[in-house]
Amino acid sequence: MVKYGISQEGVDALNQLASDIGAINGDIEGSGQTLADAIDALGSDLGVYEDEIIDLVASVNATQEKGRESAEHLSNKVSEMAANVEELVNSGL
Repeated sequence: MVKYGISQEGVDALNQLASDIGAINGDIEGSGQTLADAIDALGSDLGVYEDEIIDLVASVNATQEKGRESAEHLSNKVSEMAANVEELVNSGL
């Protein structure tokens, strides 16, 4: 488990983590939409598996959408932790 020190470096690392969580969540969402669009463009070229592939991608995208709120909540909590650590640093700890 990574530990973040009570220092400016710790604050910076926590802020970076919060940013990365948000970026990854956005990347997953964008990739899912790109995949859905690509599959949609292929259409009947997918043959007998078309409906199954479409359903599977829709399921993955729906799961990501459900998880979006949790990832955003986690990112916000990490940002709050960074702010708390920054207060400690600024108070001389």
